[in-house]
Amino acid sequence: MDQSQSPSYLVYGAGALGSVLGGFLQKIGRRVTYVGRGAHFQALQENGLKITGIWGDHFIPPEEIDALSRLGGAEKRYSTILLCVKSKDTEAAAREATPLLPEDGIMVSIQNGLNNWETIARCVGEERTVGARIIFGAEIPTPGQARVTVNADDVLLGEPFRPVNRILLQTLQEDFSHSGIPTRIVTKDEIWAALWGKVLYNCSLNPLGAMLEVPYGRLGENEVARDIIRIIIKEIFLVCRGLGVTLPYKGADDYYRYLLETLLPPTAGHRASMLQDIQAGRRTEIEALNGAISRYAGELGISTPYNDLITNLIRFKEKPQNQGLGRSTGPDAP
Repeated sequence: MDQSQSPSYLVYGAGALGSVLGGFLQKIGRRVTYVGRGAHFQALQENGLKITGIWGDHFIPPEEIDALSRLGGAEKRYSTILLCVKSKDTEAAAREATPLLPEDGIMVSIQNGLNNWETIARCVGEERTVGARIIFGAEIPTPGQARVTVNADDVLLGEPFRPVNRILLQTLQEDFSHSGIPTRIVTKDEIWAALWGKVLYNCSLNPLGAMLEVPYGRLGENEVARDIIRIIIKEIFLVCRGLGVTLPYKGADDYYRYLLETLLPPTAGHRASMLQDIQAGRRTEIEALNGAISRYAGELGISTPYNDLITNLIRFKEKPQNQGLGRSTGPDAP
């Protein structure tokens, strides 16, 4: 894409987060196409998209919603694809969307958890893969509506492997910022550190909030919950050390204080996405979070009993056909 062209955006996964990002891009006049399924996606097409919450109220009328229910046979190409699916769907979604990405386009991982960037790079190439750290919360209170609930920090964008189309990356950052979503481009090392920082945040709060069915703030108020959080963090730092991952914290206790004092207060009212998934009968992202920590620990010969336990408890709370109760995630797992 040269500087005289406008980007075309495809939001693959028009859930809460994808709807907010796409809606805000449309708010500043960008062309956006949505891919999704279910009642919310149907409501977008029939009634339009309503966005509410801490960033104000916005409405995209139905005649301005460009939606694709099937990608097979689609002829249009999109310069920037925002992949907003759950980690369990990353490979299938990336493969399906790849034919719609031009050679100089970029695919951006708008996701939680580990190994999404590597999966996307296997599909589109490292030179078209962009990593993002998203730390604002969104939910769907009713089909056709997305509500922004909390925001802990700026959206971060970066090149995790190789340089990508810099014009598109810069344009995405400027478009998000102009629309009202604070966004920065960071270095390769910084985006990887941000990914692991988000993993620490999610592994510490998301499954525990889901199991106890309380917002994040209640976890920080309770001494027992805080002790569990502290040990989960210590185990993840052991895994990071084993993997050679560099984190911008002095140690586990330093991050624990940062979590409680800086990150938790602005997201105190947020309810875990895992809880929303469980209540809706969907699989959670536990395998890309604490489950991934446990698998790495097993490969490294590190003991992570708290992450192992919390992974299996979330598996139990998932739909029966998805529980996989016989799987072990500890160091002795095959």
